[in-house]
Amino acid sequence: MNAMLANEWTVLVAGEHTAGQFAIVEARVRPGSEPPRHMHSREDEFICVLEGRVTFDRDGERLDGPSGTWLYLPRGCEHTFAVESVEARLLVMFSPAGLEGCLRESGQPGDPVAEDEVIERLVATAARYGVAITGPGGKP
Repeated sequence: MNAMLANEWTVLVAGEHTAGQFAIVEARVRPGSEPPRHMHSREDEFICVLEGRVTFDRDGERLDGPSGTWLYLPRGCEHTFAVESVEARLLVMFSPAGLEGCLRESGQPGDPVAEDEVIERLVATAARYGVAITGPGGKP
């Protein structure tokens, strides 16, 4: 199963409600379903670990992320993370808004998509939103 499709992304505040200034999503992620290593060209990302534990990789720097951790990922920063607990719940803010559309287009668990199609769809969708996929996800 693909990373983006195995996770649950819930848009809590969409850009159309903030005049495009920011968007907030909640993510429930599991080990083995992490997003691929990637880089945003249009927005900064702020992540708060609400539950669980993750290990972040920010531009090659490994950072521990227990519950309560906040992390700033500026645009142009290559990053990924690995879930170290059974599940992690993250609060993610994008500024400016827009990337929440990529998450919506990338699908949800249970979407009937073959594995090879998933990767092609993810790379194409991400590129439309100014996100470059730079490597596999998982252990930083």
